[in-house]
Amino acid sequence: LAGRERVDYVTEHKFDGLSISLIYEGGVLVRGVTRGDGTTGEDVTANVRTIRSIPLRVPAADLKKLRLPQDFEVRGEIIMPLRAFEALNEKQEEEGGKRYANPRNVAAGSVRVLDPEITRSRRLDFYAYYLLAGGRQPMPLHSEALAALEKMHFKVSPAWHVCTSLDAVKKFIQEWESKREKLPYEIDGIV
Repeated sequence: LAGRERVDYVTEHKFDGLSISLIYEGGVLVRGVTRGDGTTGEDVTANVRTIRSIPLRVPAADLKKLRLPQDFEVRGEIIMPLRAFEALNEKQEEEGGKRYANPRNVAAGSVRVLDPEITRSRRLDFYAYYLLAGGRQPMPLHSEALAALEKMHFKVSPAWHVCTSLDAVKKFIQEWESKREKLPYEIDGIV
């Protein structure tokens, strides 16, 4: 179906969090937008600026080395690590509050609140999974884009892997399914 005999597949964790689009102009983060209804998202720029794993600036020299323009978009997932979620629920109990149901809902709510200090206090994390420049993928291979994102100081799935067959994809899925409960964050599976 691909029109060629060999097809490589990139496999990585599918994070269970809030999808976000980060817009950079001149290498500087200027906007953070939720996916919203798929067409219209919510501007959460002030809040995403408080998440330590989101670079506020990508040096021009780094972009030049990667042959990327100064204006680009990074898509990814904001998550709440399990330790942060457990600590938040302990604090809630100590203060007589209600426990939160799951890290995904807390992460989503924490990004959408009106007070950036609440977002900052929640110890959220960000993992990038997609890079765009001029509305297009700037590199021919997804694996190259993930490597570029790492060089730009974005976190990406620590377990991403290039598989050269569907059997290798299945093996990767099985391997991570058995390790899933030991991860420091929740995933929906593998993409």
